[in-house]
Amino acid sequence: MSVSSAIVAHHGIFAGIYDELEIGRIIDEIIPKQGQHKLAHSEVIKAMIITSLGFNERRLYIFPKFFSNLAIERRLGPGISPEDLNDDVLGRTLDRIYEANLTDLFLKIALRVMQKIQFDTNLLHADTTSVSVHGNYEHIDGTPAIQITYGHTKDNPRISSNWCSAQLPTSTGSRSS
Repeated sequence: MSVSSAIVAHHGIFAGIYDELEIGRIIDEIIPKQGQHKLAHSEVIKAMIITSLGFNERRLYIFPKFFSNLAIERRLGPGISPEDLNDDVLGRTLDRIYEANLTDLFLKIALRVMQKIQFDTNLLHADTTSVSVHGNYEHIDGTPAIQITYGHTKDNPRISSNWCSAQLPTSTGSRSS
């Protein structure tokens, strides 16, 4: 008999919320899967969200290691392995997010959250968190795979590459989108 274990932790809660709010469906509508790729962009983005809860400021090529001891199929779906979430897959998804217009994607997700979770919108406070990233990602033909933009992070005044997440707490609680 062979026995194995995997960590579920708080990441399962966030994966469940992602599914309950149907965020993946919105992403699939805006950024449909194309070609022979195994994973939909919504599955990759879900993995990125889960990893941002404890694996930030790491290089993309290390990304699969985050899931090596976690119950990945319970969070992302049957048949998905850590190796499916390599830096090429992440880079292609980040490119597609950029091409699809991140602001529109965020707006549609935020509106879905507001429809699913009824809360008072009289008083909202926008809060952002930025994370610095490093690396150079190129297509097979040598052209840049993603367009890196530069800005100032809150914790470091120097100009660096970064991504940002936003939260909109209300006057009645800290529900976010």
